[in-house]
Amino acid sequence: MNRVKITPNFYLDEFIDPSIYATRGERSINLMDYRIIKFTQWLRELTGAPIIVNNWASGGQYKESGLRRANTMTGAKWSQHKYGRAVDLKCSTMKPRQLFDVILKYEDYLIKEQLCTTIENTLFTPTWLHCDCRYTGMDKILIVNP
Repeated sequence: MNRVKITPNFYLDEFIDPSIYATRGERSINLMDYRIIKFTQWLRELTGAPIIVNNWASGGQYKESGLRRANTMTGAKWSQHKYGRAVDLKCSTMKPRQLFDVILKYEDYLIKEQLCTTIENTLFTPTWLHCDCRYTGMDKILIVNP
């Protein structure tokens, strides 16, 4: 498989379900909202932490933590993942709550740029952090409980 580097730290396949990537290849990027990619790279640079979205292309288990197929049984029917606006972040050196706290520290910037508008309460997702860039119309990051 030809891996396409889209930021200094991420490949396109790290944001795409493998079946979508197999069908669309590099054109998969057209299905992503670039704000969520920019956000993920920004968080990686800010923290220096090895952030994982999907890792299926390198033999890992994660394949639906970025863009998901419309007919997947994973997640909600109208999940932001299905629109290319969401990531579920995992990290070996930081807990989800630590990433959550970093995001809230930069809330004003993230809302102004619309890079991250919504995060999931880590009490419900102790092994990953859901982040998305849906339109909320709010001046604060929306914290949702699944």
